[in-house]
Amino acid sequence: MANMGAKGVIRYEETFAADTIAAGTPGTSDGSAGDGIAWVDSGDTGNTAIVRAVNAARGLHAAGATDATNNDMIEINSDVTLFYGQVGHNAVEILVQFDDVTNVAFNFGFNDESLEGANTLPVELATTTFTLNAADAFVGFVYDTGATNDELHCIWSDDGTLTSTAIADLRMTGMAPTNSQWLWLRVELQDRGSGNGVRATFLAIDHNGRSVEKVFNTSVDRDVALAYYFGMENRSASAHNVYIKRMAWEQGIA
Repeated sequence: MANMGAKGVIRYEETFAADTIAAGTPGTSDGSAGDGIAWVDSGDTGNTAIVRAVNAARGLHAAGATDATNNDMIEINSDVTLFYGQVGHNAVEILVQFDDVTNVAFNFGFNDESLEGANTLPVELATTTFTLNAADAFVGFVYDTGATNDELHCIWSDDGTLTSTAIADLRMTGMAPTNSQWLWLRVELQDRGSGNGVRATFLAIDHNGRSVEKVFNTSVDRDVALAYYFGMENRSASAHNVYIKRMAWEQGIA
């Protein structure tokens, strides 16, 4: 099912035309939302939760902010874990913008729970060392201004173990967010059959139209339940804003 056409794939695109976001509880995989809620969000004390917003510069979107406490985090995720590699095809997308890319860290991709129970990003990157905070699996992008290179990196973990792939191979050289400009990200998973970890494709396109793609055969089990995940932390004692449009996901029909 690796090359299915549109009729074999369910696609969901979030326009925020309806209020589909509710407050969630970190570490829950069943969400804490009612009917009509597709997304749950969470943040540290003092933060501004990610909610539906509108203005002339960005149109209809979602917006949130940290407060001025270093390492404060906000996140928005699917309200349930709904992705399984063994379905054949899964993908998540986001269009995201930051006010200060020199003082933030973020993860985007698939996480093993809806809202990260560790109350920090699933994966962090300091100098050249990744730290896994997720309990089991994460597949996605890491951007961390604590890293040696302030660029996007691909990363994955399974059964609580990060990949041993060299950081030079995981690094998307020259690809990074720009202040107040949109960045498009997509992570796609493809099943490789029984006994094999999923194949992951990472694609990033910046506001100038430049794109970088990397593909890896990962160790991530095909039967692990995953959620759509976005989380941001500040890396300085000042408040920082994030803006989101076009959250989308795809899943093959089993």
